[in-house]
Amino acid sequence: MTKKPFIQRNAVIPAIICTALWGSAIPFVKIGYDMFGVTTAISKIAFSGCRFTLAGILVLMFFKLQGNDIKPKKNEIRAILILSFVQTVVQYFFYSIGVANTSGLRGSVLGASSTFFSVIAAHFAFKSDRLTVKKIVGCIIGFIGVLVVISGGASAGGQPISFTGEGFMLISALGQGVGAVVSRKEANGINPLLLTGWQLFIGGIVLALFYIPARSAGDVMSITSQGSINTVICILLMLYLALLSAVSFSIWTTLFKYHEVAKITVYMFLVPIFGSILSAFLLGEDIFSIKNLFALVFVCVGIFVVNKKSA
Repeated sequence: MTKKPFIQRNAVIPAIICTALWGSAIPFVKIGYDMFGVTTAISKIAFSGCRFTLAGILVLMFFKLQGNDIKPKKNEIRAILILSFVQTVVQYFFYSIGVANTSGLRGSVLGASSTFFSVIAAHFAFKSDRLTVKKIVGCIIGFIGVLVVISGGASAGGQPISFTGEGFMLISALGQGVGAVVSRKEANGINPLLLTGWQLFIGGIVLALFYIPARSAGDVMSITSQGSINTVICILLMLYLALLSAVSFSIWTTLFKYHEVAKITVYMFLVPIFGSILSAFLLGEDIFSIKNLFALVFVCVGIFVVNKKSA
C-alpha cells in the first residue's frame, strides 16, 4: 500500500508554517516600504508586483529543476488566470495599500477574517464542505478574538480606523477567502507548484505594471542611494518576501488539494498571533496587553473547536 504524502496525512504543521510566514509579511513589508522609499499607493502596488513576479519565477524554477514541464496545458490556463486575478491581483492590490495605513497588529488580525469568507463560500461551492454547528461556533469564537484586538479605536494600533487601511485589508481578506475556494474548485488535477508559480508570476506582472505610472510621477523605488550595506539589506529583504510568498502559496495550494476549505482556512486565525508578535519586535508596537492575550485564547479555542473530530 502506497503511503500518503505527509501534507495529505497531516495538515497542521504545513498550515502553521504558512500562517507564520504570512504573519511575518506585514512587518517586513512595512520595513520594505521604508527602505525602498516607497511612499505612494501606486508605488506600493508596484513593490508587491516585483515581489510576486520574483516569487513566481522561484516556484517555476524549482518545479523545472524537478524535471517537470513548466508550460501549462490548455485546460489549465483558465484556473491559472482566475487565481492570478482573485488571489494575487485583487488581494494584493488592496493589501499593498491597506498594510501601509494600519498597524501591523490590526493588519494581521483583519487578514484572519479571510477564514469567514472562505468557509461561507465553501458552503455554497461544495456539497462536502457545508457549514456545521461546530464550524459556525468555532468561527464565531475565533472572530470574537479578532474583534477584541481591533476594539478600542486608535488605541488598538496607534492609528484611527480608515477605509484605505482597515477597509482595504478586509477587501484583501475577501480576495484571499474566495481565492481559497476557487483554488480547490478550479485547480483540481493541476500540480500545485505549477499553478502557484504561474499564478504569482502573472499576477505579479499585472501589479508590477503600476511601476509605469509611478515612474512617470517621479515615485521610483530606489536602493542604490542608501549605501552599499543598505542596498544588500534591501535585496535580501525583497528575496525573503519573494521566498515567503513562493513557499506559503505553494504549501497552501497543495493543502486545498487534499483537505476541506474550512479545515485549512481556520488556521488563518494564527496569522494575527505571529503578526502581532513580530510587529512588536520589528516595529516596536505595543501588543503585550491583557486584551491581546484574551484575544489569543479565543483564537486558539476557535481553531480547536473547528478541527475537533466528532465523537
